[in-house]
Amino acid sequence: MILTYLKRFYLPVAAIGAAILFASYYNSVFTYDYKSAVDSFESAFQEEEKRLDKVLEFTNTRLNSGEIEPHWENLQGQEGINIHIYRNDSLIFWNTNQLPIIRFADIHYPAEGLVKLQNGWYYAKMRSDNDFTVCVSFLIRNDYAYENQHLVNEFTPHLPFEYNAEIVPDKDIGFQVRNNNGEYVCSINIADEQSVTKEQSVLLLTFLLLTLILAVTFLYRFVVKQKALWSWVSIAGIVLFRYVSLKSGWFSFLEETEAMNPSLYGVNDWLPNFLEYTIHLVVLVYVLGILRVRIDDWKPSKIGLISSYLFPLFLLLPWILLVYFTVELVENSAIPLGINQLFSLNAFSIIALMGFGVFFYAIFHFTGSVIRLGKRNNVLGSRSAVIYFAVSCMYLLYEINFGFGLLFPALFPMMYFGAILYQVVLSKSDRGFASGLFVLFSFAITMSVTVNHLESKKERGEKELYANQLATEKDIVTEVEYSALAPQLKDDKFLKKLISTQYKMRISDFQENLERRFFNGFWERYEMKFSLFNEQHLPIVDRVEMSTREYDELQKIVDKSGVPSEIDTNIYFISDYKNQYSYIIRQELESEDSTAILFCTLKSTKIPEEIGFPRLLISGSTTVFESLEEYSIAKYHDSKLLNKYGDFNYPTNVAKLVEGGTGSQFVDFGGYNHFILQKSPDYTVVLSSKNAEQIEQVTAFSYLFSFYGLMLLPLMFRMNRSESSRRTLSLALKIQLVLISLVFLSLLAFGWGSGIFVSNQHKEYTRDVVREKLSSVNKEVGAKLGDMEELDIDENGDRMQFYLEKFSRVFFTDINLYDVNGYLLATSRPKVFNSGLISEQMNPNAYREMRYGERSEYLGDENIGALEYSSAYKPFYNKDGKLMAYINLQHFGQQNEFETQIQEFLVAIVNVFVLLLAFSILIAIFVSNWLTAPLRILQESFSSVRFGTPNERISYNKEDEIGSLVKDYNQKLEELEYAAQKLARSERESAWREMAKQVAHEIKNPLTPMRLSVQHLLRSYDANDPKSEEKLKRVAKSIIEQIDALTNIANEFSNFAKMPRPSEELLDIIALIRSAKQVFVTEGVSVKVVTELKEVTVRADRNQMIRVFNNLIKNAIQATPEDRTTDIRIVITRTDYKVQIDIADNGIGIPAEKKNKIFTPYFTTKSTGTGLGLAMVRQIVENHHGTIDFDSVVDEGTTFTIMLPVINQG
Repeated sequence: MILTYLKRFYLPVAAIGAAILFASYYNSVFTYDYKSAVDSFESAFQEEEKRLDKVLEFTNTRLNSGEIEPHWENLQGQEGINIHIYRNDSLIFWNTNQLPIIRFADIHYPAEGLVKLQNGWYYAKMRSDNDFTVCVSFLIRNDYAYENQHLVNEFTPHLPFEYNAEIVPDKDIGFQVRNNNGEYVCSINIADEQSVTKEQSVLLLTFLLLTLILAVTFLYRFVVKQKALWSWVSIAGIVLFRYVSLKSGWFSFLEETEAMNPSLYGVNDWLPNFLEYTIHLVVLVYVLGILRVRIDDWKPSKIGLISSYLFPLFLLLPWILLVYFTVELVENSAIPLGINQLFSLNAFSIIALMGFGVFFYAIFHFTGSVIRLGKRNNVLGSRSAVIYFAVSCMYLLYEINFGFGLLFPALFPMMYFGAILYQVVLSKSDRGFASGLFVLFSFAITMSVTVNHLESKKERGEKELYANQLATEKDIVTEVEYSALAPQLKDDKFLKKLISTQYKMRISDFQENLERRFFNGFWERYEMKFSLFNEQHLPIVDRVEMSTREYDELQKIVDKSGVPSEIDTNIYFISDYKNQYSYIIRQELESEDSTAILFCTLKSTKIPEEIGFPRLLISGSTTVFESLEEYSIAKYHDSKLLNKYGDFNYPTNVAKLVEGGTGSQFVDFGGYNHFILQKSPDYTVVLSSKNAEQIEQVTAFSYLFSFYGLMLLPLMFRMNRSESSRRTLSLALKIQLVLISLVFLSLLAFGWGSGIFVSNQHKEYTRDVVREKLSSVNKEVGAKLGDMEELDIDENGDRMQFYLEKFSRVFFTDINLYDVNGYLLATSRPKVFNSGLISEQMNPNAYREMRYGERSEYLGDENIGALEYSSAYKPFYNKDGKLMAYINLQHFGQQNEFETQIQEFLVAIVNVFVLLLAFSILIAIFVSNWLTAPLRILQESFSSVRFGTPNERISYNKEDEIGSLVKDYNQKLEELEYAAQKLARSERESAWREMAKQVAHEIKNPLTPMRLSVQHLLRSYDANDPKSEEKLKRVAKSIIEQIDALTNIANEFSNFAKMPRPSEELLDIIALIRSAKQVFVTEGVSVKVVTELKEVTVRADRNQMIRVFNNLIKNAIQATPEDRTTDIRIVITRTDYKVQIDIADNGIGIPAEKKNKIFTPYFTTKSTGTGLGLAMVRQIVENHHGTIDFDSVVDEGTTFTIMLPVINQG
């Protein structure tokens, strides 16, 4: 009982279930139970604290031996727990380099309780015993100075917290967190506004759409079963609902989700966001579905005929709307729809592509209904083709001249109108799958070409925008910011003291000091480098090279290329971008007894740097354009290449790309598309992207074809089950599924294996590159520092940093140098350490392997935040063979390249995968049809086997299983025909015997009166009798009448036995019937022909058809009693492929016991006649591939129904 109700009401139940699911999830997202979240966090914190206590106790116990080496041998097993061991004040052991601490104990670390370091909040415990101090800690929450895609301020996975919040050491703020002893640790300050994550937005949108779709589907199922009025009311109601909900903001309760963010998608008041767009699609699909059903219900009529001519114009409106949606969704949204860039697609992309497919599916069925309406109203053949061709041409002209100018969408209606006309009008029901496949094929091509074209057009617009931004390096805001900062620099006590005393200071410390105190926030959009010179133009900080060379170089750039700001003359815009500088600051500083000059060079971070991994060091809030990493970029000054970025090999002279002039243009050169922006005759910016290859168009088609094909699979299975009572799949479909599955699994295995292989190969290649670079760097460092006895950070730090920065630019990688105890000596990227992203200690695993494992090199994976990279270490020895340091090469530089290459390879694999899958689907269809063709022949042959007629043998020459089956079939066919001949002979003999009896009976009937008449004549004849001649004439007349009856019997028998083959011709059956009925119209007989059709053409023998209708009309007249007026009605109607002729009389009817013998030869219900008439009629009708049947009610009349195939002309 329950299952029965569920089957009947599964849609409303599912809709209610989806609504409950949506409401529950919405409540979980937007209901903020802060107290429970804090309690859960506190419980997790206390569990971590217990782990911390155990590790502290264990570590302290092991230190009793006084040996530190065992700790280095057991680094693993304490996930999330940081261990640092100090001897006196010096750090001697660490199991992580993620904590930004120095090598000596200070006021920040080691510590007890809550600890704030540069990269986050930690909870620490410490214990001291003799000379040793053990400090163990765990991370609570990351708290970087800036955020980007790699550095995210969030709670650690061990201590999850679901709301946006921060840690504060203030009891009076937020919610307090206490340790296991009940002591206050910190407070969680929860933000006033809680953001909804992208995943939550997608799930909310999905659940809402699922609810609406199920509800609308239930409404659709209900409405189509009601009267037509309900349909129009429901359409008006749902359109009104959509209008009111849009204008009243019914769905504004989701405004915090990304789906309602106009930055994701927004066009106008009617399409304000992506959520409203998807609801529009649901409503449009419903309206088209209701209209389709009601059009299918229309009976042939004048209104239907007029509509058949007008509706093709309206058919284009949904398609125009779909094209409009596609264009707007690509051009005015941040949703990635570049089908070739598979890994850039997201959940919104999938929903958008599904929306296109579902909307077109509704349009396709709506179109089929309109075409069928025309067919039912006799708008057939060439007329339909002309109408739809004309409409398609009108749309083609409109789209090209007044629309979006998209060629493929303009041509598409012509193709899919033709496919549907071919299937519906030409009655190609057996070609329905092929027609549908062609439409799907055409739609996938159209959408892939259109989307790629629009994406390319959008990319060109972005190129223009980016090029203009790159070309405008002069920034008034930068000048204003510096004018506000300059007084602080002049009055800074630290700089005054440094100028006066000129005490020794490392370059990295000087750089970090100025960036931290002055040049932060706004200035992160620039890569900055500082130099300080005394009155003699010698460097104060950098003592590696005590000369004026650096000062002279900077001053020369300022003098030659610098344009002083009108706001502050100490900041110069570099007009020719010498050394890629955007600005140079030249600020004179004064102390009590001396003066100095501070130079600050500013390089814009708009163009990504190829050395190291600068994305890690740039705040996500700055104006750096990550999208520029997808392009190659070049700047030219005075036609000479100034600097470049990316893979394209730019010519040194811009004239190779473009000839003179100013302005902007797009140029194809060297396999790339270049946007060339010439701001002036001497300054040019070029943005380049690789041209899409032709194969990408094919793979884009393959993606969509496979995607929409998979969407249609459930519908295909449903149609297969609804059209057949069998619940098993056809053999052809089974073969197709097997072939496609084999290809799919093979490609999947190949792709998976290839991906692993290429990934491993790339990793091995990367390791080889790193080893090679590491070896080269080791030689270069040896050449510069190999003669030194000691490497001291205070004595040689600047020199080491100078060389490492130089080698970094040569080898395009970041280089660190650690001393033999694992502490940083110098680095080519000091900002990584100055920003507190990692500590100055060497990676503990690398240090263990190098120090205690005495490895010649070590390669491993490390991370900073979410960024993972390769890192290699090698011991550095001086010329005397003494171990001086460990060289560390961080493989940042090619990390992005590695990600890109792996993604490109996977995309290529998927491209080939989908392309082959699409082709395998097509091949599977043809192969399955080819394999099952002999079986279809067998099926057709079996179905066409008839007893008593010659049956055609199957010609199949191949020696295989089907050949054996065909051979057995042909043999059995011969046996069957032999048996049929025997049976037919027996039946003929039986029939002849029966017929002989009937003929004998019919002959005896006239012979008896003839015999009696002759005998009477012989007895009564008298030649002398004057009446003898009269008697003779009377007897002769009777005998002649009986002889005529015998002649009539012989003729009827002859006609039935020798029915000639029909001489077929095209004739109008209506005209023939009207002609035949005229013969029988007499007084007391009414014969009416009733039809709305003007002409129905059949292929038939005219004489035989006249005989059929003559016989039936004559029988109808003879069946009418003498006391009734004969009333015969001939009603002619037409179905899809046949004409139906009903001949009804008001006669005596046929008794039930005689109905099964009515078409039997020589059976008659009349007192006179041979009984061959109706048998002959049936034989003629069946010879014309028709059928005849009757329905009769005693004393009311009989109706004979003839069905004949018609000929579709045009």
